[in-house]
Amino acid sequence: MQMIKRILKRFREARGLHKATVKIDFFPEDQVAPQIFWHRTQNPEKDTIPLLVCGYARFLYELAELNEVRVARELISFLEQVCKRVLTEAGPPRRVQLPLGQLRLVNEAGQPALRTYQMEFFEIAGGNYRLEYSGSLGKEGFYLPGAFLALLQSCLDHLGDDALRQLTQSLGRLHDYYRMRRDFWEGGALMSGPAYALGKEQLRAEEADN
Repeated sequence: MQMIKRILKRFREARGLHKATVKIDFFPEDQVAPQIFWHRTQNPEKDTIPLLVCGYARFLYELAELNEVRVARELISFLEQVCKRVLTEAGPPRRVQLPLGQLRLVNEAGQPALRTYQMEFFEIAGGNYRLEYSGSLGKEGFYLPGAFLALLQSCLDHLGDDALRQLTQSLGRLHDYYRMRRDFWEGGALMSGPAYALGKEQLRAEEADN
């Protein structure tokens, strides 16, 4: 019994602190409901920043894995424009409305979802983070970007000014990292990219991939 307890303890420590579950459900009539369920957090707004950065990195990686690199690059280019619009030189960040096409954000649709993307968000040793991801298959070149943009729009609508500014700055730093390293399709970037985006260090030119 003691051995089983030790094994389970090591397993929990390896997984990290389970902070949140993210579900993005798509329903009939182009309805989408992004939701964050917090499990262990003392500051949901602050923890939303690494959650969104890690989720964005994971969605870009999934697009690349599905041979949708062009779509991933288009999403990066679009989000760079959004970040520039949100951040202002003076005053609060702008609450922009993202062009979601026919998708309509809802809190809940009262019916079974047609497809679901889910992420389990963990904090691990050293102040780092990781995600466990699962998602529906089919038309990811459309639904994966739509899922992230719906989640981001929810944050643009509800985060406080300071958290929204930090989130936007962190997304910009993630873009800087990918521009220098050009490796959002590599598994290692799932941790190294967000770690850079959430930190303050600067990449040296000699660290960039040739």
